[in-house]
Amino acid sequence: MCSGQGRGLQMLAGTGGPGPYTPGVTELATAFAMGFLIGTLPAAWVIVHFTRSKDVSSQGSGNVGALNALRVARSKWVGISVMILDMLKGAAAVWAAAWWFGWDVYGPLGAATVGVVGGHNYNPWLSWARGKLVGGKGFAAASGALFVVTPWVVPAWLGSCVLAWVFFRKTHGIVDEAPASAVATLACVGWGYLLYDVSVAWTCLGIFLLCMPKIWPELRVLFAASPESVDEAPRDA
Repeated sequence: MCSGQGRGLQMLAGTGGPGPYTPGVTELATAFAMGFLIGTLPAAWVIVHFTRSKDVSSQGSGNVGALNALRVARSKWVGISVMILDMLKGAAAVWAAAWWFGWDVYGPLGAATVGVVGGHNYNPWLSWARGKLVGGKGFAAASGALFVVTPWVVPAWLGSCVLAWVFFRKTHGIVDEAPASAVATLACVGWGYLLYDVSVAWTCLGIFLLCMPKIWPELRVLFAASPESVDEAPRDA
């Protein structure tokens, strides 16, 4: 897988030699659609609905993710279960793309990674029912997908989050983890390029752009006049 993946990265970046094939727009769009469809499976909504008879998309922060599920259900096991299922959902998107297109070319795998985050963050089924855009923030789904195809990005992402948290705590007095996770998501673009190739950086940029509207309240904290304003932003992940 490693040699084939490396060749695929070079091909998509336009720097490699001949390989099995170069993915076109149709292949990338198909892989994105596959990932998006898998991403629309709302683990948080399903588990909270069937275990607590509550709608996680309309309670708490309204985020369809692990942390809000934990808070609405008031159960750490619900939160852990949702996080694991969302990570598996991300991994399943990459596996589905690899089953269809093969491991030799990175393009469809990266497209499926971006797609699963898009489906998770902007769930069409829940959004239709609620009359507004509803979904999660995509961190768990992105981690699961990235771990399968570009595993070293995940610990680099988490490490960036820890360093950012320490920095904001020391310089701004912000102890909430949300601003750090927001900045670490952007840092993934650089890590993708340094650890792999420009194509992985594009994948991470796609993830960041899809997450940006969801993490903007956290980013606003960085520009707040005082650390106390951190309480104004939704604390969710």
